[in-house]
Amino acid sequence: MLFTLGMLKNRLYLIDKWLSVGNRTLLILLLVASSTLMISFESTMFYGIGLLLLICLWVVFIKAKILGGELKFDKSYYTLPVIGEIIVVQKDFKYDINKVSNQKNYIHSKNFIDISKGLNFYIVDIKELDDNWVVRLRLESYNTIIEVFWLDVKEYFMTISDIREEKLKKILK
Repeated sequence: MLFTLGMLKNRLYLIDKWLSVGNRTLLILLLVASSTLMISFESTMFYGIGLLLLICLWVVFIKAKILGGELKFDKSYYTLPVIGEIIVVQKDFKYDINKVSNQKNYIHSKNFIDISKGLNFYIVDIKELDDNWVVRLRLESYNTIIEVFWLDVKEYFMTISDIREEKLKKILK
């Protein structure tokens, strides 16, 4: 129960972070405007009240706790690879490599690269942020270094030791 409660708090923190970045405040204003519009019609009045109630509860309980320091991101629920370890891509994905270098800018050009399944990366460096990690990866065969936010890409990678452990579990079944 404690594990799920902590993960729920982390998810609420990350959702609030996602809503606070960039032009997503316009999304909140559109939700408030659409809820007030729904309240004015009899057939959608309860939907409008429910949406407005959700927005108010979010601001009062979640946003206030984050700004007050009660709700913080707990990094103990996530495992990080070790510097020097090899990680393998488990499924294809695209990543914006300008995302890390332009993390403070709201307007930046996007530069997506395709990362294919089966590529091996070495962990070069790990920099800890308040609510994430910046991991420097070096492509094994090309000496190309990219920086990624670990929470964005963690589900696409497995370490060599995790792959061995998974194969052993299959064999021992």
